[in-house]
Amino acid sequence: MTPVPDHDSYFIERGPDPGGVGAVGRAFGETLRGLKTTFGRLVEGPTTVQYPEEKIPVYPRFRGRHRLHRFEDTGLEKCVGCSLCAAACPADCIRVVAAENTPDHRVSGGERYAAVYEINMSRCIFCGYCELACPFDAITMGNDFELADYNRSDLIFTKEMLLAEPLERTPLRADGE
Repeated sequence: MTPVPDHDSYFIERGPDPGGVGAVGRAFGETLRGLKTTFGRLVEGPTTVQYPEEKIPVYPRFRGRHRLHRFEDTGLEKCVGCSLCAAACPADCIRVVAAENTPDHRVSGGERYAAVYEINMSRCIFCGYCELACPFDAITMGNDFELADYNRSDLIFTKEMLLAEPLERTPLRADGE
């Protein structure tokens, strides 16, 4: 019989006794429940993807290689050199040096343009803040994930590299080999 608590005390209901035969059964049952996923995947067998030839599509919101854009109708750059992307970057990997547009040398649609625009990809954490900070949608992050290189100096992307179309990666083997 459970004692009736008086007005100065509280009754706390406890769980099962932590020791004994029941504890071993509960621990074994929880372990089997946790391994259920592992055992379920064993019957599928290994999955091998021949990487360079067949590529698995990336997640829809994947943030990969940066790209600078131009206006389609005029061909002028969208970037006006405001440096908001550089200010928003937590890794401090973007460098923008602005210059003034002149009537005979028009580069962007605004009064200024980015004379120097560099992204140090070895420092970039691919957070996407530069893309969010840009009021003109001049910089976006694409789906290209093959950015590895042997030299750190090759990982500094200049304005010309960012304005160009991404390189098409060719497979190492031809079809049928």
